[in-house]
Amino acid sequence: MNIDNNKPVNIVINTTITFYEEPPQKDTWGSNDIRYELYYKNGILQVFEIGVFGDGTLVKQFQDRRGRGITVKEMLENIQEIKDMTYSEFKEKVLNK
Repeated sequence: MNIDNNKPVNIVINTTITFYEEPPQKDTWGSNDIRYELYYKNGILQVFEIGVFGDGTLVKQFQDRRGRGITVKEMLENIQEIKDMTYSEFKEKVLNK
């Protein structure tokens, strides 16, 4: 079997989205940010809210009713759209809050 002729069997993409109430200040301790981690694996896009101590809580998962998941192209389009959102838009459109 030639590896050059084989397609990938697993694609995992991990991206962090960070929203700041105001830009971080130099030499300050702590943070005023709200972070989410987008984790794509096996056709499922999961959104984790990252807590103060770096722990993640799953808050949203994207797949169809049959569990098909979404394609890599759809997931990349979603990330492209998310990168231009404000925090309010992100909550409304992605988290549905």
